[in-house]
Amino acid sequence: MRRAASTSMHNLQELVNPGDSTGMQSRLAAMGAEAEEEGGEPVDKTERVIIVCNSLPLKMRHDPEGNAARGHSWLFEKDPDSIYGQSAGGILSGTSVEKVLFLGGLGSEVELFEQDAVAADLTARFNCVPVFLGAELKDKYYKGFCKQFLWPLMHYILPMSPASQGRYSKVNWQGYLAANKRFADKVVEVLNVDGDFVWVHDYHLMLLPTFLRKRYNTVRCGYFLHCPFPSSEIFRTFPNRDLVLRGLLNADVVAFHTFDYARHFLSCTTRLLGLNHKTERGALAVDYYGRSVSVKICPTGVNTDRLQEGVMSPETVAYRATFRAAFRGRKVFLGVDDFDIFKGIELKLQAFELLLSQHPELAETMVLVQVCNPARSGGREMQELQAEVATIVERLNATYGVTEGAGGDGGCVGGKKVVELIERGTSLQERIALLSVADCAVVTATRDGMNLLPYEYITCRQGPTDTVLGTADGYPSPRSSTLIMSEFVGCSSSLSGAFRVNPWNVDDIADTMYRAAMLSEVEAEARHEKHWKYISEHTVSYWAASNISELQRATEKLGNVRCYGLGFGLNFRVVTLDPNFQRMDRVVCAVDYAATTRRVILLDYDGTLVPSTTYDQPPSAALLKLLRQLSGDRNNAMVCIVSGRERSKLDDWFASAVPALGLLAEHGYWYKGPDWGDRAGWQCLAPAGTEEHIARWRTVVLPILEQYTDSTDGSFIKDKETSIVWNYCDSDPDFGSWQSKELMDHLESVLVNHPVDVFTGNGHVEIKPQGVSKGSAAQMFLGADAGKHLRREAAGG
Repeated sequence: MRRAASTSMHNLQELVNPGDSTGMQSRLAAMGAEAEEEGGEPVDKTERVIIVCNSLPLKMRHDPEGNAARGHSWLFEKDPDSIYGQSAGGILSGTSVEKVLFLGGLGSEVELFEQDAVAADLTARFNCVPVFLGAELKDKYYKGFCKQFLWPLMHYILPMSPASQGRYSKVNWQGYLAANKRFADKVVEVLNVDGDFVWVHDYHLMLLPTFLRKRYNTVRCGYFLHCPFPSSEIFRTFPNRDLVLRGLLNADVVAFHTFDYARHFLSCTTRLLGLNHKTERGALAVDYYGRSVSVKICPTGVNTDRLQEGVMSPETVAYRATFRAAFRGRKVFLGVDDFDIFKGIELKLQAFELLLSQHPELAETMVLVQVCNPARSGGREMQELQAEVATIVERLNATYGVTEGAGGDGGCVGGKKVVELIERGTSLQERIALLSVADCAVVTATRDGMNLLPYEYITCRQGPTDTVLGTADGYPSPRSSTLIMSEFVGCSSSLSGAFRVNPWNVDDIADTMYRAAMLSEVEAEARHEKHWKYISEHTVSYWAASNISELQRATEKLGNVRCYGLGFGLNFRVVTLDPNFQRMDRVVCAVDYAATTRRVILLDYDGTLVPSTTYDQPPSAALLKLLRQLSGDRNNAMVCIVSGRERSKLDDWFASAVPALGLLAEHGYWYKGPDWGDRAGWQCLAPAGTEEHIARWRTVVLPILEQYTDSTDGSFIKDKETSIVWNYCDSDPDFGSWQSKELMDHLESVLVNHPVDVFTGNGHVEIKPQGVSKGSAAQMFLGADAGKHLRREAAGG
């Protein structure tokens, strides 16, 4: 034989009837095209990062007067608050990348006749490539699927009511699919696959890696999720869960804010796709069809330079003076949140109300300033939240404060209110001023992504880089800050000096607020110093450079492997193989088969001729027919099933149905020759004395396996004549894996003096005698004495 390779029932059909094989010419043409590609002209390998996001880092507004010079009626400027725009500097300064290109959507709809002019303008001035979706598609994709379904799902909220807006909609899913495809088409337009890295962002574009991988097997693609990744129990309710997981796994690097989010993702890949993960040099990775998909944990940061420069801008200084005068003599507790059901604003207010009821004297010395940025989505739940917040604030101020001279819209603050509610967006300068005067920042989100407010707060409390200038402006020396933070916020694990609270426990929040109010300056200074050291080192530039560096590392060997596409539609994936691997071409194999006159065909059963299952799957009539044709061919010196199954089962299935077929059972322990041979019965191929050894270790092993079966739901024992299998394929994947490792250790310790092998496979642990294997049994057909077992050559052969 020319090459050894695995086969399947479909391949057998081609061998039996080589004339049925099609596509030889197309295959040969494809091979020629590959050769031409390998010998093509030198390609541009200038390293560039394409940042793909739902919204470009731009602000836009309509200019009715029009812009004749640029051919459109829109005004654009950079959005300094966009994390994508801020990341470019870190990529360029912290990696070998030379260029950064942004690709994403716009905040407003652009008329069709203006789109070309807008695209040319944005590319020339801002290195931005816009993706135009159209109002109808954007409504299905963004509002219908992303905001109403995906966003709640990723934050652990399931739409239980039939009337809920968050129910899964196939129409909106198709919109999500179409939008991701539109983004992929635009990426392909600008992509140089040899020099570009594609960095995809957030839950809006979880299918994009699949579309890109279908176009280019070797595209270098990273993905970062900015929101939480839910537990497998939540994510498995998603009807298209497998397709989304495969979409993420088609990236080379999948990155998350925290280990919790990464852990949930890994659990989903194990439980829903049956994949294994591992650690490589301290990093996590998922094995996916020969590819090692890196799973990175890297929380985002803030642009500390920008914030420290902003604290001393004239506008900020003026705002700060106003706030200091308004809140003089009072400790300022600050919350800055989007008006969202996940932010826990009402829980924060309830806790503050409880605090004042327990310590009414604090009403004179404390004020809670709550900034509520405009809601990004509406609906009944948002209306109820807004009404509840307004009611609590009104009740607090009526009970504990004097409202004269204070404006609830944020236009005028201070007076004797105990709660200042600012229901509007704030400028960067106003936000910096509030953060810099706050004695304590309070974040009580019930579920959130990273939430960079704590980072911004610590930075603003640090003040300008010129400490003398900051002290002169009223900053305390040394600097101090206090932080109360929900344990469900992404940055909670990074800021160990914060007071962590369960936002659902209002009593706990109230007690923590009291502790924060009574905190000594010395302790506040120590906590601030610890936080500032971490934040100043882990900036947004550090985060961006770290992610791209990991993408470069993960893809540096792409040129040394062979990649083959597999599957259709969103189930597409790429199989990565060793560069020396030689792919078996079915057409070539069929031609070689027809040209030979002396063949040995060894076939596994489970997973080769029939799919692997946890139950006994007999051969189909079509398979038996093929085996009869193969074994009846005089040019086939031996056709043999080599299986781990019991001899009784192989006898039932094949002995009478395919009498000319050889059978090797239980990994080569038993052999039964074809009817044309000298021996028709089963013979033992194991060394002498093996049967006695099996009887001894079986009495040790079975009680142990029964114990593990009792404690592992879904597992079972397969007790064969010469081996025993403990199967946990139908058990919980994580628990089954833990139990199998424990079982391996247990068996190896009790069987150390027995001639037995213990090995683990995909979903099972097997114990079998030493000196018996499929490989050693196959030597009887391939070794020096093969002639004793093979069919005699046909006359004239």
